[in-house]
Amino acid sequence: MKKPDRKEFFRDFQASLQVVSAQMPGLLPVTILKALLNAAYPFVGIILGAQILDRLLAGGEGVMTLVWWMVGLNLALSLAMRLIEPYQENLMRKSDNMTDIAIVKKCLTMDYQQLETQEIMDRKIRAVEGSRISGGGGGTLGFLYDLVDTLGHGATILYALLTVSRLFVRGTLAPDAPVWVRALNSPWAALGLLAAALGVTAACIPLTRWANREEAKVYEGSIDGNRRFGAFFGLLDYPVGKDLRTYDMSGMVLDKFLRNERAKNSLFRKRYMRLQGIRSMISIVNLATVLLAYAFVGLKAMAGLITVGAVSMQVGAITAFAGAVSQGIEMLGKLDLHRKYMKEFAAFLDTPSEKYDGTLPVEKRDDGDYDLEFRDVSFRYPNQDQWSLRHVTCRLPKGQKLAVVGPNGAGKTTFIKLLCRLYDPTEGAILLNGIDIRKYDYGEYLSLLSVVFQDFRIFSMKLGENVAASVDYNSQRVWECLEKAGMRERVERMPDGLETGLFQQKEDGIELSGGEGQKLAIARALYKDAPVVVLDEPTAALDPVSEYEIYSRFGRLVEGKTSVYISHRMSSCRFCDVVFVFDGGTIVQQGSHEALLDQEEGLYAQLWRAQAQYY
Repeated sequence: MKKPDRKEFFRDFQASLQVVSAQMPGLLPVTILKALLNAAYPFVGIILGAQILDRLLAGGEGVMTLVWWMVGLNLALSLAMRLIEPYQENLMRKSDNMTDIAIVKKCLTMDYQQLETQEIMDRKIRAVEGSRISGGGGGTLGFLYDLVDTLGHGATILYALLTVSRLFVRGTLAPDAPVWVRALNSPWAALGLLAAALGVTAACIPLTRWANREEAKVYEGSIDGNRRFGAFFGLLDYPVGKDLRTYDMSGMVLDKFLRNERAKNSLFRKRYMRLQGIRSMISIVNLATVLLAYAFVGLKAMAGLITVGAVSMQVGAITAFAGAVSQGIEMLGKLDLHRKYMKEFAAFLDTPSEKYDGTLPVEKRDDGDYDLEFRDVSFRYPNQDQWSLRHVTCRLPKGQKLAVVGPNGAGKTTFIKLLCRLYDPTEGAILLNGIDIRKYDYGEYLSLLSVVFQDFRIFSMKLGENVAASVDYNSQRVWECLEKAGMRERVERMPDGLETGLFQQKEDGIELSGGEGQKLAIARALYKDAPVVVLDEPTAALDPVSEYEIYSRFGRLVEGKTSVYISHRMSSCRFCDVVFVFDGGTIVQQGSHEALLDQEEGLYAQLWRAQAQYY
């Protein structure tokens, strides 16, 4: 780790403060006030306690007045801190929650194509890990806690210096006072002590930087281990349990998990022991500073230059000063680490969109007259050399039923991702009514599409919310779409109907079968009622009867709409007007089912015969 640049530190520190202020206005003033009050509390006892001791030794006059002052000030400071603390803690926790919310919001709104890149995945992991490092000691919450401590130590140092300033005051000396007593009584002696103490304390700075470098290594080393831990923990989910038990893989998974934990813990132990060794050296250096100050105060007391109460006060102030300097330097180092965490968090949130967001509104048409065209489209995924699509040209005319078929890896799903503008073409263009879809407002363009992806997701929410993709929905429309998708009777048998929780959303959540989930996904596509419907393997998990029902009602389900149907089951093509046959990332055939079957040497006919021989 390179030596931190001072300008960079203050610039990033200021940016971190701005993040906190933006998340929770009013938090910083409360934090500063709490730090000042907390640091002042022990000095009430140190200063007034010393005066009480001197008054007692002098006969006790006015002692009770000082006692009541000390009790009253302590009570006032305690009450003020008690009132501020819960308010401050609440604001800090809310600010920390805002960090998590910001990460979630960014992930949900950034370009889909960015989510799959290794660079963005690393940024996200570093932002998340930085907010959780040391059991919640990172991110906004850790930054705030360490900021409170740093401000408190700074205030303690200020109070302590004001208290020990009395050491610079000359005492009254007898004419025959020894030379060493006269030397101690000089302000230069106190100034020399202060210089020596600061010189010894300065030795803590490189040690603290060393400790910070080691702590950063602990953080860096934990990222990969925690990522692996998360992957192993994902194997505990309900759907994975079938494979683990059927193939007796539990022992193997547990062994790999333990190996990962042992390796992670071994690395952590070595670095942590080194870190503790450095911190021990810092403590020894600070102890030397305290002993030096104690010796000076003790000599002045022996020479009769200060009172017993002053000795008590100076010892207390020096002890507080030494501890505050030591811990303050450590806290400044931690703040340097936190500004790195916060910088990575901010860098992730500031990740710019790569996709051009158009501004043209999409024409609202009751007749659904939206003509889509792929014009010489080629595409390859980020950081990939191989083309997934190459020179694809085709039209998706309004109201036609289109099938997309081909072997695995032919580019069918990539074709759909481009149509949905989850990615933009590397070359060529996709047109809507003759205009490049990149020029349209992205949200308005997506409103034209209802899609059931091959890897669709049913969410752990209420069933009605899953169909409508919204908390607020039209119950009648949901029931109609469930009936069209062949799912109504099953939902009517559920205890809470559309309000039924799915999966682990609540204790009595319903587990859906693969086929039921697929029907629900089809109902969701129908509820959106978009003019273009895309079904990617929509019947893969359905039984033959349900599949036949979907096929037989397919025309009615998408009546008046442009529909794109991807399937490995060639029989589905008989319902379609045009079939696009993909192979090697390009369209090698297109035409009606009958016309393609007539091309006996063509790929479509080969796929049809290969599948038909088993029926």
